[in-house]
Amino acid sequence: MGYLLLLIATVLNTAANLLFKHAAALPVWTMQKGWLFLLALALGLGNTLLYIKSLEKLDLGIAYPLLSASSIVLIAVLSILLFKESLSLQKVLALCTICAGMLMLWRA
Repeated sequence: MGYLLLLIATVLNTAANLLFKHAAALPVWTMQKGWLFLLALALGLGNTLLYIKSLEKLDLGIAYPLLSASSIVLIAVLSILLFKESLSLQKVLALCTICAGMLMLWRA
């Protein structure tokens, strides 16, 4: 159950960051920007609450690195797909290294 909560927290964290990026691209004085910002904050709050709940079952030394690393990978991949950010060999190798580290940590 701890890993499931951590997975959902990761998805919420990723969604919040993608919304922040999308809101940043909008003109300053739009109502849409305000709503996206508030939604991103709500997702961030949900992320935090689920993460805290996952800590009841998981070690901090496992949970936090997995949350951080999986968020980094998801945000990087989705930013390439959604925002047309650049993809280089160095970025691919870095993301693969992070995935390998997460796998090792998850199995520890």
